[in-house]
Amino acid sequence: MDMKPRLGLRMSQQLVMTPRLQMALKILQVSTLELEQFLKQELLQNPLLEPLEEEESELEQTESEEGGEESSDESASDDAPADDRTVEEKAEAAEDEPVKEDSGEKEEPEDILDWDDYYDDVYSHAYGQNLARDEDEQYERVPVAVTTFEDELKQQLHVECDDDSLVGVAEYIIDELDRDGHVHDSLEMIARALRVDVEIVEKALMLVQSLEPPGIAARSIEECLILQLTRKGFGDSLAVRVVEECFEELKVCKYDQIRRKLGTTTDELRAAINEISKLDPRPRVDPTVKDPGYITPDLIVEDIDGEYVVYLNDQDVPRVRINPTYRQILSTEPGSEEREFITKKLKAARWIVQSIENRRRTMVRVTESIVRAQAPFFAKGVSALKPLTLQQIADDVSMHESTVSRVTRGKYVQTPRGTYELKYFFSSGIRTRTGEEVASKAVRDAMKEIISREDKRKPLSDQKIAEELRRRGFTISRRAVAKYRDQMGILRAGLRKEI
Repeated sequence: MDMKPRLGLRMSQQLVMTPRLQMALKILQVSTLELEQFLKQELLQNPLLEPLEEEESELEQTESEEGGEESSDESASDDAPADDRTVEEKAEAAEDEPVKEDSGEKEEPEDILDWDDYYDDVYSHAYGQNLARDEDEQYERVPVAVTTFEDELKQQLHVECDDDSLVGVAEYIIDELDRDGHVHDSLEMIARALRVDVEIVEKALMLVQSLEPPGIAARSIEECLILQLTRKGFGDSLAVRVVEECFEELKVCKYDQIRRKLGTTTDELRAAINEISKLDPRPRVDPTVKDPGYITPDLIVEDIDGEYVVYLNDQDVPRVRINPTYRQILSTEPGSEEREFITKKLKAARWIVQSIENRRRTMVRVTESIVRAQAPFFAKGVSALKPLTLQQIADDVSMHESTVSRVTRGKYVQTPRGTYELKYFFSSGIRTRTGEEVASKAVRDAMKEIISREDKRKPLSDQKIAEELRRRGFTISRRAVAKYRDQMGILRAGLRKEI
């Protein structure tokens, strides 16, 4: 085999991610809240972008309507075109003309925008576009500074004890707590690390365990539960004996063995188990400010006279346009730094404006296709969900599957039946007894209903759940039931058993 190096030419095709394409993909896949923040940042960085006020938008739409009512004969008799264009169209014409005269070169096709089509009521599909917005009422939520869990324990510690040597060891133990509030190091290890006696470490540990919340600084789950029971006044109760002597049986719900081992009655054991179930094996509670998880829908589906209509919920997204005041700078010498800077920013502004409009149109088209495909869901609920794939929607709207995936990822839609992520409407199919296919989400919903109605003393096994689903018309195996149960976070039958 000849292994000598050689020179040769080879032709190949590959996809190049141009800055324009990267910008379009970035804007397409962000949510409405992220787009709002992105535009606010771009308005600060790009001087050719400026916010369009509500009053200006209404004035431009009025002028455009009045201009459309004028006679076409009058405009045709003049050599110059009728001056009924919007402010952005005039600015665009003024910006383009100097560039062509000075450089003598035509712009690349990808940078040319059809402004007539774009500025013709760009935001006509926006939901709630006529609602007045008071910019002064837009407040930013600032997280409140709070103390940590360790700080709160140390504050309690200094109130309860004034012995500096004991407090120092107790603070070390507090700093060693894990995310569940437990201590894993033994007393001997802590004593060696601090070079103190084990008796001092034991006293410090008892001091920490006396703080709030109950069960903190336990060395095992059993000790954590016993500390909580003792704090509640059940130190000598049957519940403590269950935890101390039968914890392994308790974990697997072997109540008959516990009852025989402790020599107690079923009613007494039930009362003890009820008290244990109220305890928290992970007592640590971090007082940090967390995002409550509010969802702002990107789209809204409304039932209007029996027809589902899709709107964009983007009334809070800044409406932007090309700033017309920079056309004087574009008429300067071709080699000036100002002209090069403005030209670069103009191109970026055009990309942003066009990408936003493409995003809006694409999101509405994709959501309308999903609503058509899942029309039975809006009429009957989850049980009527149909199997649906990204490719089916892509074929319906004549787009690539990856584009549909970007549109549906992280986007939420408000419907008459609640707010859902767009990905929720995509699901694999399960065949029914009649030969039809239903979405796997419908099967999960039926499983939840079956499990909620079962006898908690004799929970249904996966096999019995599968048999019940078959009686309802679903063709499903026991293995599939186990998989769906695990995905929903439902315990197996042995662990769902109650006494």
